[in-house]
Amino acid sequence: MDIKDFKVNAGWEKKDGRIICRWIMVWNDIDGDKFAGALGGYGGGGAFYMEQFYAKHSGGVLTNLMIDIEDKVTSEEIDFFDDVPSDVLAVCDDAQDIVMKWHDQDEWEDDEQLILLDKRLDELTISDDMYLLAQGTSAYIKNILELAGITAAPI
Repeated sequence: MDIKDFKVNAGWEKKDGRIICRWIMVWNDIDGDKFAGALGGYGGGGAFYMEQFYAKHSGGVLTNLMIDIEDKVTSEEIDFFDDVPSDVLAVCDDAQDIVMKWHDQDEWEDDEQLILLDKRLDELTISDDMYLLAQGTSAYIKNILELAGITAAPI
């Protein structure tokens, strides 16, 4: 899948001399009523999350959000890697690679913190104390991030 096919919406905040990821969502639309990708961000209390997801919607409503071991919408137990089709898992892997192109790989591997790479600053829009990227939008971003435990989202 080509990187240009993916949408990205993200926000970072300068805090304690670092620029931390408040939220990032990278996704690709699949068949009109489904999309898949990866998300990450700050979950509060020092916790950062990065997860792959597969979502479905109908009539403007999110009907499924499969992450890890649970459908966050239906509360059904799942096994993400068994229940999601392999072609969709490939989309999720590509999206996760894009998430990491924005962040310091060593910080993630050592301390599980999503810290913005300085070389990416010129690509962002600054608004107050936030660094923003909106290369895509969806009516579901805020809901998905909230269900995934991320404490911030685009307004």
